[in-house]
Amino acid sequence: MNNLTMKPLVLLIFPLLLSSCTYFSSDKEDSSNSNSNNNIEIIESIEVSIVCNKESINEYLEKGWEIQSSSVTEVPCTWKTQKSTPKCNLKRDKGCSITVPDIMGTKTTYVLTKTSADSKDN
Repeated sequence: MNNLTMKPLVLLIFPLLLSSCTYFSSDKEDSSNSNSNNNIEIIESIEVSIVCNKESINEYLEKGWEIQSSSVTEVPCTWKTQKSTPKCNLKRDKGCSITVPDIMGTKTTYVLTKTSADSKDN
């Protein structure tokens, strides 16, 4: 054979050999995995915020959720209207009023996780 026809032939055969080897090895792995049951562990995560102690996370804890982490910040629970300057007349001039925090409380943010096992049959 001459050199010009040999080069394209080698370029076609070489990739074919490489791809067939990986094809056969992946078949062996797939057949071994299909015979056994696969257990998959699913980890769910949610973030719950409780502001000014109006709710609680007890319902989540009863359902199997676990506290991963928590953080506490100070936030206003109620607001009030106040004069912006001492000479301001709130009844006559609505533009001179400002809204300021009245009662301060806490905002607790919880990161909750729940692990469940899911069996996958192939």
